[in-house]
Amino acid sequence: MSFTGYKILETEIGPMVSESRTSVYDILLSQQEGDDFYALCVIHNLKPLQVQVALEYIEKHREQLEAELPALLAKKAENERYHRAIAAERAKIPVKMTPQRKAFYELLEKNRMMLEENGSNHSE
Repeated sequence: MSFTGYKILETEIGPMVSESRTSVYDILLSQQEGDDFYALCVIHNLKPLQVQVALEYIEKHREQLEAELPALLAKKAENERYHRAIAAERAKIPVKMTPQRKAFYELLEKNRMMLEENGSNHSE
């Protein structure tokens, strides 16, 4: 049973649920973790029909998907390490403040000081 409008798209990164960024592998993993139908909709921000199409695809291709899953997870973990390393390198680069931002922060500090002074006068 297939629903009009939603389908599984075969892409170079694996089967994806149409009109979303969700991989069938994401649904499979969530299902293996024990998430129910409603949770799959909420977790992956999918419409019930999209989840139904993905579950039907999984049932039809379960053996192949489960066989490919370990390699996919290893690739995903490597990709995560790569991007975290890039983020760590970027975090080391000092951020130069624009003159406008510097003036904004100086104004904020000046206002904070004025509020503190006015607040202390009211408490006396």
